[in-house]
Amino acid sequence: MKDSILPATAPHAIDFGYIQGAHRRLEAMRSSEIDPVEPPTLRELEETLGEPVQKCDLFARNWRNRIYRIELVSGHVALAKQVIVGTDETLRYQYDQLQALARYQIPGLRVPRGLAMLPQKRVCLMEFAPGTPIPRLVWDPTTESDLLPACELAGKIIAGIQMARTDKIGLMPVESLARDLAATPWHLSSREESILQSVLETVAGVEVSMGQVYYDYKAANLLVKNNELFLVDPPDRLRQGAHLWDFASFRSSMRRHLWRFTLRRPLDRRRAIIKQSLAAFDRSYLANLTERPHEPALFALAARLFELQRTALLMTMQKGKVDLARQKLPIARDKNLGDSLATRMTLPLFEIEKRWLFGQLARELPL
Repeated sequence: MKDSILPATAPHAIDFGYIQGAHRRLEAMRSSEIDPVEPPTLRELEETLGEPVQKCDLFARNWRNRIYRIELVSGHVALAKQVIVGTDETLRYQYDQLQALARYQIPGLRVPRGLAMLPQKRVCLMEFAPGTPIPRLVWDPTTESDLLPACELAGKIIAGIQMARTDKIGLMPVESLARDLAATPWHLSSREESILQSVLETVAGVEVSMGQVYYDYKAANLLVKNNELFLVDPPDRLRQGAHLWDFASFRSSMRRHLWRFTLRRPLDRRRAIIKQSLAAFDRSYLANLTERPHEPALFALAARLFELQRTALLMTMQKGKVDLARQKLPIARDKNLGDSLATRMTLPLFEIEKRWLFGQLARELPL
């Protein structure tokens, strides 16, 4: 197998430079040939699983992975996650994380059991996780009563994971955050620059827990069923940083679902339920921490700053994917980067979100 197109990273390093990391990933994607990987065959799956396979269908895909739904002759169902952009190490790390997360034994947390690996096809085979993705609870009127407890459970679970992974308590990494935000391909007005500087100065003394982060703890990656939450997209490599990143990731993803719902159904009373569910996530997260923040207002401001960083990261990746598609590079073939029109249309929405976040930061700054 060819070497990865992704740059290696030093293990166990505390890293707050997610936007700078996105630039490195995009540059590697731009300058390298993609190592094509074919879908797994039924024979390969049968040999790996040790039992007959009835069929294997493409279930979902994005620019990093393909997901296949495998129906076994026995009647059981499994999933195959195929890494498109990554390495053997990426595959192995995700497989190992299924076991590592399960070992925490956090009440309500479920992790699909890893079944096997098919390294030559960069495939990780795992149990099929039952349940409903949290975003679907937002839109389905028959499940509206399930949304609030699902968000409560999501807050409890990520708090439990973070407590198990806390290496130290330290001050907010404001200098690192400032450098990382400066790498974003956006334009800040003088007012926005002033707000950002004030926020960085204000939260400089806030203490936060640090250690291994989940990184992509967003609503779409969480399935719920019978008061249990299934983590179905384990991290692909070790990342060490501030745990507020994961808290902010869920909040920002749910906020986008709220905005979409508001745009499409402005008079629907379920908007209030979504807001209540987001607040329930916050309360549950804080209630399940060993030590609550000493200054809640500054904690909220620090969390909002990480929301801004996550939006900046998404803007960086989205703009990079648009540029790669325009250059017709190998990574952009077969719509690996998604629909180009939809990708371009997302950029103005991120700009709107950026302005909203700066407005919130300005309002949340202590007088």
